[in-house]
Amino acid sequence: MEAAEAQLARARRVAAADVRAAYADAVVRCGQVTVAEDGVAIAVRLRDAVGLQHGEGEASLLDLRLARLSLVQASARLLSAREAEAEALRSLAALIGEPVTRDALPADPTVAAPEPGLASVGERSDVRAAVATLRAAEADLARQRAAGVAPVQIGAFVEVEDGRTFAGPSLSVQLPLFDRNQAQRGATEGAVAARSADHTRLVARAATERQTAEVRFAEAGALEAALQTDPLAEARAALTSIEAGYRAGEIDLPSTVLLQDQVLDGEGAALALMGGIVRARLDLLLATDDDRLLSSAAAPRSAP
Repeated sequence: MEAAEAQLARARRVAAADVRAAYADAVVRCGQVTVAEDGVAIAVRLRDAVGLQHGEGEASLLDLRLARLSLVQASARLLSAREAEAEALRSLAALIGEPVTRDALPADPTVAAPEPGLASVGERSDVRAAVATLRAAEADLARQRAAGVAPVQIGAFVEVEDGRTFAGPSLSVQLPLFDRNQAQRGATEGAVAARSADHTRLVARAATERQTAEVRFAEAGALEAALQTDPLAEARAALTSIEAGYRAGEIDLPSTVLLQDQVLDGEGAALALMGGIVRARLDLLLATDDDRLLSSAAAPRSAP
């Protein structure tokens, strides 16, 4: 019973972490679609502007072709992002058991993971389950060893012989004495050895998961703090400046296309960074068996 309860507790936390990770991934993928849509809109405006300039003799045919290719690249980026978004939404819907649309998701993926608090000092539930399973196997082995001892019966006897009555204790031992439950004892000893090995491996893994999760979380927090400004807002402002610079003749077409691609890639990377921060948080929450995983506060809709 103890092992089953501990296994259930761990399974609930793992399921909650899976839902939260899928939720964050869906938010990131939807955000990357938005970035790709912006890229297509920018590429269309650029192509149209270059087309007008070409018609007036102010832009070369090479410039026009470059603008058209930029739109092709932006379109391919959008289709790829849309495919990833669809897969993420389907995975999330399968986990929570209800339809999911991008309109129902927030813009910030970090809401999917609560901030880890003080690390738990107790044993993880899966380690407790392994301990309980090992103890049960050891208890079974003790029973099997006891069954290997030949049963001894102690009693009393009364006999009458030649008119005289004799009474005293009796002792009987079951034969054959050589049957000491060897088969069951051997099987149970093997089970104890297997459970002991499972416990040793799990304890080592749990300790390593906790140590690596702490390092990962600390690094993610440091990277987040180093950003100082909103990278998505910075990217949108940069795109506006680049487009304005081209229209004002301050930036040539090749530089405009290159800069826009770099900014769009940076905007997508900013979303991926936020997703990575969420996964780092979840990793530490799961490694420490944190009950915040099960909290309904700031949890994804339909999350456990």
